[in-house]
Amino acid sequence: MFAELTSMGLTCLASQSNFLLCTIPESIGAPRAYAALKEKGVLVRYFDQDRLRDKLRISIGTEEENSRLIQALTDLCRSES
Repeated sequence: MFAELTSMGLTCLASQSNFLLCTIPESIGAPRAYAALKEKGVLVRYFDQDRLRDKLRISIGTEEENSRLIQALTDLCRSES
């Protein structure tokens, strides 16, 4: 999932846990990405705190959940280009 997210232009911190912390491009914005994903039933975490406002915490889920996340983010990124 790390490779797929970074290929979309997201910057993700390497992690050995069950989640990734990804910086969302300014053109989209983390709050907007959070809302768009939530609307599609894809739940991620957004933290309205100084150093985290441009990031989403994305948990690694099942293959199906991960695919839904990737598709929803791909759609969102395409709508911005």
